[in-house]
Amino acid sequence: MTSSTAPRERRVPRLPRLPRIPGFRAIAAAVTVGALAVALSACGAPAAGGTASAAPAIFKVGINDPGGDIDPTTVADYNAMIVTGLASDGLVGVDAKGGLFPRLGTKWEPSADGLTWTVTLREGAKFNDGTPVTAKDVAATFETIIAPDSTSPGKSSFAGVLDHAAPNSDGTAVDFTLIRPFSDFPRLLSGANVNILPAGYKPGDWLKHPIGAGQFVLDSYTPGQGAKYSKNKDYWDAKDIHLDGVELKIYADPQATLLAFQAGEIDRIGLTSEVRSAVDVSKYDTVSSGYNKFDGIFLNQSVAPFNDPTIREALAWAIDRKALVKDVYDGAADVANDSVYFPNYDVQPKGLEQREQNLPKVAQLLNGRTVSFTITTANQLYGEVLQQQLNAVPGFDVKLSVLTSPQYYADGDDSPWLNAPLTITNWAARTPSQYVGLIFTTGAAWNASHYSNPTLEQASAAFDATTDNAERQKYVNEIAGIEWKDLAVIVPTFARAEVLQNKRIEGTFKGVFDFPTGFALTGISIK
Repeated sequence: MTSSTAPRERRVPRLPRLPRIPGFRAIAAAVTVGALAVALSACGAPAAGGTASAAPAIFKVGINDPGGDIDPTTVADYNAMIVTGLASDGLVGVDAKGGLFPRLGTKWEPSADGLTWTVTLREGAKFNDGTPVTAKDVAATFETIIAPDSTSPGKSSFAGVLDHAAPNSDGTAVDFTLIRPFSDFPRLLSGANVNILPAGYKPGDWLKHPIGAGQFVLDSYTPGQGAKYSKNKDYWDAKDIHLDGVELKIYADPQATLLAFQAGEIDRIGLTSEVRSAVDVSKYDTVSSGYNKFDGIFLNQSVAPFNDPTIREALAWAIDRKALVKDVYDGAADVANDSVYFPNYDVQPKGLEQREQNLPKVAQLLNGRTVSFTITTANQLYGEVLQQQLNAVPGFDVKLSVLTSPQYYADGDDSPWLNAPLTITNWAARTPSQYVGLIFTTGAAWNASHYSNPTLEQASAAFDATTDNAERQKYVNEIAGIEWKDLAVIVPTFARAEVLQNKRIEGTFKGVFDFPTGFALTGISIK
């Protein structure tokens, strides 16, 4: 599925954005916890940005309960990613336009054969306990992720790509040795579980000793209530962190989050249709930070009716994509064309007919048949809108099954999101080749369509192996054409991260407030 985790539903949804699976699926883990705050003291003194005459500049963010797995290496839930991400840093980030920017890595270069990527490390970077970030730490972080016994969701992003990581000869860089050439490898370094930790770190104890090289220090975490952070004086770009701290506040449901936003308890909220109808939008700033996910309509090609290619094609032409943009995303999305190339990816498919609702073509493809099936999803709004659209088209008889996230993403061979005839799952933005490896390939762990096409896999491997622009364009056209024709997954839209924000917040965010940017707050301040 994101960037380096399973698909996740954002509880806003998103990232509708819920963890943003997979990128990444967000499955909130149920956990019994005490009511006392976890005091955190071993990770360095916070930098006090406030004065006696001025209130501290604290950025306040609402989240859902992150559950019990709060560790940089193993975290899968979006809300838990925020908890760890504010205190951590990785090598590379992705900005609002889809470009890469340096974090703990300052430069990345491939070898002539494409089998080694060398990432030069930032001089002077430190963890929040004052110890330096070294090439040994970086290599150990990735070796932990890809180890045979690893439980990190990030392992899936590197499967079949990364063989091992090791410091270079003088310790100023890390050499990543690949199993096969992968031209988008630097993008994998912006995933959810790839924040750098000290060599020897063992997953599972992070809340007691929240080590990291991030913008802030985690001072306290209270289960069921939230977390408090102060500025990290040892952060490599501390001069551009204008906030004194961040406060995360946990809310049980969207209504509680909305009330908190209206009361000024938090500074931002996802701009959904419900939020738009409840508040005076003109009193806030609308912030759009780039694309963050697509909600894929996965068609299980191993069972009826979607083992029939004419049924799949009829369904694709029956969908009113512009209406989805309006009714599901409240305008915060772009129409897509059934391939996984986000609009801000640097190579775009060419030569494909744009699909839109075409009822005569649907009638021709169905040829008098009536097709019955059930939509299975954890995204109630999307499911209801799609069901209504299709039942208004002659030839479709569609039912809807809305599950909770734990039900939808349940473990086991019969998990609904991987086996039901038609599912709707959101996938966080990641490299196109990752999607091929995770959802389009024979034996892929998250191949909900039960689909494969050797030609697609060969074209994707050829794309990964070249850095020539003309060759990349050729293979993108071929890959997108296969995805458009075979319809293992219908991709009707690409969603944008759009939020309402309190006008007291100033500055421009690097991109989505999410793991690909490292939850970057550089340049952000409070009036």
